Amino acid sequence: MSAESVLGRADARAGMWIVGLFFLALLSVYHATALSMVAIWARSETFAHGFLILPISLWLIYIRWDEIATVRPQPNFLLSALLLPVGLVWLMAAVVDVQVVQQLALVAMVIVGTWSVLGIRLGRILAFPLFFLFFAVPMGEGLIAPMMEYTATSTVWLIELTGVPVYREGLHFTLPSGRWSVVEACSGVRYIIASVTVGTLYAYLTYRSMWRRVLFVLVSAIVPVFANSARAYIIVMLGHLSDMSIATGADHLVYGWVFFGLVVFLLFWLGSFFREDQRAESRAAVAQGQETTAVAHATVAIVMAGLVAVAAASVAPLVVNTVFTKKGDVQRQSWDFPDAAGVWESARSSSWRWLPPSRLAGQRSAFYQRDGMVTGLYVQFDDGLLENAEVVGSSGLFATEDSWERVLRQEKYNVALPGGSIEVDEAQLRGRGSELLVWSWYLVGSVSTSNNYEAKILQLKTSVGINGPGLYRVVLATPIGSSLETTREEMQRFLNKHVEALYNGLQP
Repeated sequence: MSAESVLGRADARAGMWIVGLFFLALLSVYHATALSMVAIWARSETFAHGFLILPISLWLIYIRWDEIATVRPQPNFLLSALLLPVGLVWLMAAVVDVQVVQQLALVAMVIVGTWSVLGIRLGRILAFPLFFLFFAVPMGEGLIAPMMEYTATSTVWLIELTGVPVYREGLHFTLPSGRWSVVEACSGVRYIIASVTVGTLYAYLTYRSMWRRVLFVLVSAIVPVFANSARAYIIVMLGHLSDMSIATGADHLVYGWVFFGLVVFLLFWLGSFFREDQRAESRAAVAQGQETTAVAHATVAIVMAGLVAVAAASVAPLVVNTVFTKKGDVQRQSWDFPDAAGVWESARSSSWRWLPPSRLAGQRSAFYQRDGMVTGLYVQFDDGLLENAEVVGSSGLFATEDSWERVLRQEKYNVALPGGSIEVDEAQLRGRGSELLVWSWYLVGSVSTSNNYEAKILQLKTSVGINGPGLYRVVLATPIGSSLETTREEMQRFLNKHVEALYNGLQP
């Protein structure tokens, strides 16, 4: 082994040690963000694979160590500057408490910091092990609702093709043998996430050309969508044909994972026919690393790069703790609901037991009646009693899985509010002896919206003093009358008489 090779290996080891220390320092500075990821891994079966991502990334680095050791670290202090805009993204997400963006920014800082310490050439070799860390971020919950709807639609369609009569109400459907419902576990999102994660790793280890890797990952994402529909259909038919004696309890989850395992096995088996020679590229990469050498960098330069990276990454938390108000300030709770106006009169309670679910503890309500028809007005807010309480994200929540109410239909509907018309979240609910029409939206400062992204942007503006204070979820509910359209007209007339007074009461 040449002296140059020995120096290269020593520099590589020093660089990896500094990267490890940078990683630990980053976890210390952003410990709340890191712990939020671990907490989700621990409580959610969908994201439990997060515990395996870091060990897999370390293993991927280990199997390429002979190649890594041939390339000397070339610290790039300019790359450390990129930690500042990434930290800014984390800062904005922290101000409005968007955890997934904070977590993505943390992983991005790990990648950028590693590249700044080791340099571009080593960063390219470590690119996949580093970018694979993004799979540790628990994201994909936004797919649950549309995938539940797709699963229910496709399952009912397959049942009808079989010739079995089926009656559907939202995510619930009834066969002559029994009733079924599509819950979060049936959405197939966990299958998609697991398939894409494993499929990406398989594509990296099996293929060399980028187009084959991308194609296999796309197939890994698409196949589980159709496979989940087939899984749901098979389970329903097993229950139907067995007079609801099998596949109706916890065993249907077992059947589902077994079926998913078979699908993934077939996918990888078919993919193996197109594998490419891995060793040929590895030898070429090693040879290229030996051909291009650089002047040895002193360990002190690597250490300095690590310190600069830590300093740049620490700016955002410092700004949050010194400039912005910490989350936990109690939301204003004292206001008066508008007095009954026009043909409406105040009512003590509603004729239904439904309450709008939320991720909050604070909620107040008032009821109004006209010709015996009660309308309920609810306002939800963060009262500071629940940790990680979140107003934004609640607008589309109308019923929980264990509630008596069923969501028969959910869509956007255009409503006139102060400041102009907006699309509110509308749901048609069927509960114990009542059928309700419900509208839900946010009031952020003086702006109304039901769009989660717009609400978060407005919340960020509020934090920096651009938008007015206050963040609420407003919910309006009334029993459905002779028709859906007449009920909507009645609710709009109620808003015309009362919503401006409500908004004035909520403004400080």
